[in-house]
Amino acid sequence: MNHEIECLLPPGTSAANPESAAAELPVATEDELVFEAKQKITLRCGKASITLYPNGKIALRGEYIVSEAAGVNRIAGGQIELN
Repeated sequence: MNHEIECLLPPGTSAANPESAAAELPVATEDELVFEAKQKITLRCGKASITLYPNGKIALRGEYIVSEAAGVNRIAGGQIELN
């Protein structure tokens, strides 16, 4: 098994028993990498994280969050709270 994919196996699975994780492995194509989960997906590095929930909620957490755009940087929502 490819080492890059092996490190993405869910806890409690291994390359020696890949069928135990077959439904949760990321799908990779030349243009896209897709992760799917029933409860949530969290990408974490140190004090920063991005969590995706099945109800559509996306939580960004970090000590310092930057949003940059060469074009329009649009924020839209039912309610927008600043501070």
